[in-house]
Amino acid sequence: MEATSPPRRIASIDQFRGYAIFGMILVNFLGQFEVMPWQFKHHREGFSYADTIAPAFIFVVGMGFRLSLRRRVEAMGLLGALGSAARRYAILVLIGIVLYNPIDYENWWDALVDIGAGGLVALPFIALGTRARALAAFGCIGAYQAVFSLTPYGEWVMHNSFNGGPLGILSWAGILLFGTLCQDIAERPDARRVALGLFGWGLGLCALGWGLEATWPGIKPHWPQSQYYMTSPYALLSTGMAFLAYAAFHLLCDRARIQLPHLTTLGSNPLVLYVLQYALIGLHGAFLVDESASAAWALLSFAAFYTVCYVVALYLKRNNIYVKV
Repeated sequence: MEATSPPRRIASIDQFRGYAIFGMILVNFLGQFEVMPWQFKHHREGFSYADTIAPAFIFVVGMGFRLSLRRRVEAMGLLGALGSAARRYAILVLIGIVLYNPIDYENWWDALVDIGAGGLVALPFIALGTRARALAAFGCIGAYQAVFSLTPYGEWVMHNSFNGGPLGILSWAGILLFGTLCQDIAERPDARRVALGLFGWGLGLCALGWGLEATWPGIKPHWPQSQYYMTSPYALLSTGMAFLAYAAFHLLCDRARIQLPHLTTLGSNPLVLYVLQYALIGLHGAFLVDESASAAWALLSFAAFYTVCYVVALYLKRNNIYVKV
């Protein structure tokens, strides 16, 4: 892990990343309380606001990966850049395993492991052209759905794991690869083509996700929307939502030159904030959380929790400390 000076910043990416971090803090904390609405919680089946957050973050990881790969290719060549990326993703996996409990295999498959392992799966495709990466993204998500539906693996995941378990990294890799496509679109010089590309992909993937959920008589049964199971309807719908969310930030930040308060600060040190909120939620859960508490108490507790996270992020940013692997 290293502390570095920041690379050249793109406002929409920093703001979108900060939004994903804020959403993570919000749903991970408030989702503990019974009084909070359904949309703030993850469910074994269904699609809530909480279910949009992890895909948005991995999607923006793909955007940043595409940018950083170019810089590293210029500095060290393609093989050197790919090797460096492989090391970074492997380190993320190791950090995640240590954080989530090294001896509890079924609980490894949370954000850091999914990002690291998904990045490793995506690595062979990352330097290919846009069409090849699009095919690889669909292929990863489709391959996972085939295994889920046609083998006993799906039944095992439904009862023993979450985020798709060890093979769920295929779906997460697909989402990451779609993020690299989004970056390609965002770099087009024609503003109209950028908007059409972002909204076109977003709406198209949302429609495909909803369509794959439905029963197709004589062809396939109902496939549930589920982050727990990482089914293709969920992976595609959440990716479509990520395209649409980024489109909004692109229009707001890159075109209108408007930035939302706090988000860039939150987006500057995502690894630190992820580990910090994970540790604080564990501490809070052990000593303070009353799941049956009132909405007022839940919101007051969240305000204090968010303030701690933001103060740490602000301190790091003001001191030009950017921690990454």
